[in-house]
Amino acid sequence: MQENTTSQVYTTPQASPVQQEFKTHLTANAIGMLWMQYMNATLSDCMFQYSLSKDEDQEIRQVISFAQQVTRNQIERIKQILRSDDYPIPIGFTDSDVNADAPRLYSDPFFLAYIRNLARLGLNGYGIALTLSAREDVRQHFQQSIAEMVEVEDKAVKTEQSKGLYIRGPYISAPEKPEFVQSSDYMGSLFGTKRPLNAVEIGNIFVGCQNNIMGKPLLMGFAQTAESKELREFFLRGKQIAHKHIEVLSALLINNDLPAPMALDSYVTNSTVAPYSDKLMLQHTALIIQSGIMYYGMALASTARMDISGNYLRLMTEASAYLEDAAQLMIRHKWMEQPPLAVDRHALVMH
Repeated sequence: MQENTTSQVYTTPQASPVQQEFKTHLTANAIGMLWMQYMNATLSDCMFQYSLSKDEDQEIRQVISFAQQVTRNQIERIKQILRSDDYPIPIGFTDSDVNADAPRLYSDPFFLAYIRNLARLGLNGYGIALTLSAREDVRQHFQQSIAEMVEVEDKAVKTEQSKGLYIRGPYISAPEKPEFVQSSDYMGSLFGTKRPLNAVEIGNIFVGCQNNIMGKPLLMGFAQTAESKELREFFLRGKQIAHKHIEVLSALLINNDLPAPMALDSYVTNSTVAPYSDKLMLQHTALIIQSGIMYYGMALASTARMDISGNYLRLMTEASAYLEDAAQLMIRHKWMEQPPLAVDRHALVMH
């Protein structure tokens, strides 16, 4: 597939001898962000490898192929930056974590929706990473990563729209004029009459629904195909948690006469052959839980109704407990790769 500027690998500009002498080292902020992006990018590359071996729709294949090329370019840029400061390259995920010969597990439209969700997650993360970065090559990398993910998301949206797969958020009537809140009743209570949802709350609830609607079929596929019985049961539990969260959030929309997003459960086949390693599926599960908790936190901060705040707190608590169990499983199986640590000064003194 012929593409444009985003397929060009970024090369760190050559510094003069004076600049090299005073070149700043990578900060812990930059290392942490680059490390997480590398882990997620290598995981995504495995997901794309499998989907490209199965997808039949040519338009969707082009979007996936473009997303894979962007991901591989990001991986190479991260390697260059880490090597420039003598940091080891993380192991991440490799060809050993994907089985492209496995039967189809997810449909073509599922992977199109998956890429949109991935792009949204990437744009949030890269924006934060950029603001925490000081070294010029790191800033350029994250600036380019943002531009790339904007293009990936745009291609996915246009393809969904052309195929009638794009799910729009709810519409509300325009107010006659701007208004100020007149009473503390606006905050509501856990019981009793509640005001209608405002536009910010509707948007956050809709995104929360979409995140779980994407996570539920993903975990359904993992539960069907994991090699370990323990993990099959763990993924099934995650699917049930996602279903519960969808019900809670959808009810908030439906009770305000607003439509809830459409489910994607029918996009999973009946295959029981694993396209991914148990390690990859468990790490991916942790990733989607982390992103869900992050979105709940942002939604909680901008919610002005007490009952909705209570729902977010309850959902975050449940998701956090599930995430902790995922971490314990990864540690038990020795699958949790460790980010670079600060020096243990106490251990140096006591050696």
